[in-house]
Amino acid sequence: MPGYADLAIYDDVLPSPASPFRTLEYEHYLGFFNSSVLVSMEAWHFGFAHHGMGDLAAQLPIAESLKDRILTLDQAANLVPRLAYVTFLGNAQRLLPYFEKRRIPFILQLYPGGSFEPNVAASDEHLRKVAMSPLCRRIITTQTITSKHLLEKIGCDASKIEFIYGGVFDSNVKFSFERDKKLFGRDKDTIDICFVAHRYSNNFAQKGYDQFVEVARALASDERFRFHVVGDYTPDDIPLGSAELVTTYYGAQKNAFFDSFYSSMDIVLSPNHPAGLGCGAFDGFPTGSCMEAGFRGVVNCITDPLKLNVAFNDGRDIMIIDRNVERTIERLRNVTADPAILYELARANQASFRRVLDIDAQLVARTRVIVEELLQEEQLVTRPSVSLSGLDTADIVNARAASDHAAQSIERLVAENQRLADILNEANRYGVERHDNLFREYEKLVGENQRLADLLNEANRYGVERHDNLFREYEKLVGENQRLADLLNEANRYGVER
Repeated sequence: MPGYADLAIYDDVLPSPASPFRTLEYEHYLGFFNSSVLVSMEAWHFGFAHHGMGDLAAQLPIAESLKDRILTLDQAANLVPRLAYVTFLGNAQRLLPYFEKRRIPFILQLYPGGSFEPNVAASDEHLRKVAMSPLCRRIITTQTITSKHLLEKIGCDASKIEFIYGGVFDSNVKFSFERDKKLFGRDKDTIDICFVAHRYSNNFAQKGYDQFVEVARALASDERFRFHVVGDYTPDDIPLGSAELVTTYYGAQKNAFFDSFYSSMDIVLSPNHPAGLGCGAFDGFPTGSCMEAGFRGVVNCITDPLKLNVAFNDGRDIMIIDRNVERTIERLRNVTADPAILYELARANQASFRRVLDIDAQLVARTRVIVEELLQEEQLVTRPSVSLSGLDTADIVNARAASDHAAQSIERLVAENQRLADILNEANRYGVERHDNLFREYEKLVGENQRLADLLNEANRYGVERHDNLFREYEKLVGENQRLADLLNEANRYGVER
């Protein structure tokens, strides 16, 4: 197993085909940073059947050449990464003692969810410990409320915060609106409204399932409408009434399901509502499922109770609703009254989502943050052999001797580094002396050049004076010549007369 890596990505559930946004992001890092690994804490909780690490790694939709860099926490016990990367507060909180004992600096990607509950005392305390740790070098935020909470409530240094709106979702899906979209009146006889969300509690208002059911009941009498539910919800959760015959439940689905599913959907309804405005768990805007729907030309009809929207315009490329059921129903009736208006909004929604939430831009922004931290100059340190923590297992005991040997090797490297530093200083001293000698030679050349310039000026002055003397002699000769010419003319005249 590797003892060193530039970047170690620590995650609770990967490898898992049930978390596509993390799979996309982490695959990029494994491919971009040659010296990188993914360390799994094996805390799988999504309920998909599997037979352990090997089975999940086989299912993971990433390049086969990268899969041998997915390690368990036990396998990475002696790993000494230059930098760690963690997503979600819950993971960072759990790993903080582990990082501190090994002196591993880290970046936290603070998405909504994952134990992040603003203004809840326990969550705030965990976040404060993580954010204030000197090992926490940067915090990537994706929603405005997260940045504000870090600054105003946690007291985090602003220089640590990197705001990157949105998330890492595949905006480059192979979907063409003209080719793949099934339109009402052309390809089908129904207008299809879907609800897609994980269920984390019996509070149905949190994800907005209660409002979805009320809307379905109200519109069920219109034979055009059909309703679809993806996630761990059942018809028994809330009575459907008249909507029961026109509502289909699909259960929890893997990512591959949605390519064909969304091509037939017209609207995704997401009237989510946090437990308390500004207090407790909340969803990002837009949610992950809404982003994936929008990339495939499905109109987003969603709430924004925390005013997180920073990029979209209601009625132009999105529909922003509230928790008033009657107003929501009225807006849905209006937008579906004319299919041309509905699909014009769908095209605009898709274009804006692909532009604002472009996966390449998302990955470039995050990669830049990682590179900046990897390039930070730090003195080589010897990380001590650590005592067992709650994340360690008995296997580490057998590795302690190897860890001590590695520490001794690092000490030798430190000594060698000092020797090289001394050589470099000597080279610099020689360079300075050599520079001084060259400067003195340069000064001599400047002096010689000035002497030659003075000689040249003197020669030029002498030349001018010599020229003036010659010109005066020439003028004398011209005058004498004229005098002789006059005498010759006088002699000739005398001869003629004679």
